[in-house]
Amino acid sequence: KRPTMMDNVILNVYDLVPEGNSNQQSQQQQQQSPALIGFFSNVLKPLGFGAYHTSIDVGGFRYTYGAGGGITRTSSPEGGGDNAESLRFVPPNGTYRESVTLGQTWLERGEINSIIQRMRDGKFTGDKYHMANRNCNHFSETFAMALILGNLLLEESDDSKIKLDTFPAWINRLARTGTAFGIDDGNVCNVVAEARLAAGCKEKVG
Repeated sequence: KRPTMMDNVILNVYDLVPEGNSNQQSQQQQQQSPALIGFFSNVLKPLGFGAYHTSIDVGGFRYTYGAGGGITRTSSPEGGGDNAESLRFVPPNGTYRESVTLGQTWLERGEINSIIQRMRDGKFTGDKYHMANRNCNHFSETFAMALILGNLLLEESDDSKIKLDTFPAWINRLARTGTAFGIDDGNVCNVVAEARLAAGCKEKVG
């Protein structure tokens, strides 16, 4: 039985402070090469490429991805936005920017859990986190696409025709630019392909 109401899929966006000295930032950066960190901090950011952290709210839970812990889930703060309850979820080195409704999903909690498990079984593990090639923004876009575009992912074989138009392109521009400059460890996230796997398209076709 399907839910009687659709759930909003909400993207939460936070500006990251380059000079932040939080433990979270240090833990993630320690897993990247000094050259990579320098490229982001000294070359791209001064050119106006912002750094952002994102999470996804759906079905009463908040999902995010990071180094070490991989995909984590917590209860969504009541009210959302920038109220006092929601501000407890802001990264130590970040400030709340905005929340964007990306679309809606009919999926039940069990189906959402299955999407998350497939992503955990795939490449969204804590040890595969990468500032340029596989970060929290790649996770948010991949997860949202699996939640919202499930039928399209199953029916459309041409990846170029699949896009979640509501996901702001500027959010991961810094990482895409880093990858384009050759920062590639062989673990570059293919959002559409991984959204197909997350949505279970392979299982449904097979």
